[in-house]
Amino acid sequence: MILKSLTLQNFRSYTQKTFDFDPSANLIIGPNGSGKTNILEAIFLLTGSSSFRAKRIVHLINWNSDFSIITGKLDNLSLELQYKVNPNSPQISRNFLVDGVNKTRKVFLGNLKAVIFHPEDIRLIAGSPSRRRDFINSFLSSLDWQYRVNLYQYQKALKQRNQLLLLISQSKAKLEQLYYWNNALIKHAALIHKYRSDFFIFTNRFFASHQNSDINQLQISYTPILLTADRLKHCQNQDIAKNQTSLGPHRDDYSVQNQSLNSHNDLSSWGSRGQHRIAILAIKLAQIHYIEQKYSQKPLLLLDDIFSELDPDNQQAISKLCYTYQSFITTSQAGDRQLLPSAKIFNL
Repeated sequence: MILKSLTLQNFRSYTQKTFDFDPSANLIIGPNGSGKTNILEAIFLLTGSSSFRAKRIVHLINWNSDFSIITGKLDNLSLELQYKVNPNSPQISRNFLVDGVNKTRKVFLGNLKAVIFHPEDIRLIAGSPSRRRDFINSFLSSLDWQYRVNLYQYQKALKQRNQLLLLISQSKAKLEQLYYWNNALIKHAALIHKYRSDFFIFTNRFFASHQNSDINQLQISYTPILLTADRLKHCQNQDIAKNQTSLGPHRDDYSVQNQSLNSHNDLSSWGSRGQHRIAILAIKLAQIHYIEQKYSQKPLLLLDDIFSELDPDNQQAISKLCYTYQSFITTSQAGDRQLLPSAKIFNL
C-alpha cells in the first residue's frame, strides 16, 4: 500500500496543505515547531489508530477553526478523517470515509498500516510498566479491531468493578454484585492476553533468527497477570480494601533482556543507552515483520527525528530500511539528507 498524497485542512498548525509523496523515501526537514511531526501524526491517524501525541481529539483541530480534515490518497483508494467541534456538546464528532463514503471505524481500520519510531520510544525499556502497556496496546489496536474492542470493553468493566469495590467498602453494595463484572473482566482479558502473547512469541523468534548479533542476543520476557474466578476471589478482600482490581492485563508487564550481559541481563537495570536504542530498533523491526507476515501488507515507516538517537552504524541500517518500505522521515538537521541521497525532500 502506497500513500500518494496527504491533504491537511485545519489540522494542527496547517490551515491548508497538500503533500505529494514518493513511493520510497520522503525526508521532511525543518526546525523544531515547523510542523514536521504533525505530518507523521496525520498519516498515523489514517491507520484508524489514536494519536501517538494528543491526549484529547480537540488538540488535532487548528485553534482558529471548529473542524479538521485529513485526506490520504492511496494507490487504490482514498481515506479521509473528519473532526468537528459540536458547540452543544464537549464531544468531538468524527467521521471515517473510504472513497468518500462514510464507514464505521471498524471498516476504516487497517486499510493503511504503519510503524512509528519516535524519540519517546527510548524510554520504553526503562520506563514505567504503564508506558510499556500503552506501547503494545497502541500497536495491536492499530492492527486489529477485535483487540481494540476487547481492550475498550475490559477497561470499561474494570472502571465499573473498581467503583463497585468502593461501594462495597462503604457497605453501599453487596459482594454478589461483583459476579457480573468479574466475568466481564475474565472474558475480555483472555483475548487481550492471547494477542499480546502471540506478538511476544513472534518477536522472540524474530530476534533469535536475526543475523545481527546485537539483535539475536535479545529476548522479551512477558509477565501476564492472568485472570480466573478463583484468583479474583482470592484477592477480593485486598481489592475491596484498596478499591482497586489487583489482577488482569492492566497489571501486565514485560522486560527486554540481552543474553550477552550474562546474569545481569535485564536492559532496564544494566543496559547502556546505546543498548536501549538497539533494543527499541529491534522491536520496531519485529513489528514490521509481524505486519508483513500476519497481514501480507507492507507497513509505512514513520521515523520522527530518529537519526539523532542512533549511532552511525544504525543510521546506515535505518537508511537502507527506508528504501525497502515507503518511509517518512523527519529531521531538523539538513545534513541528514546525506543519509538518504535519493529521498524526496520536503523543506518546511
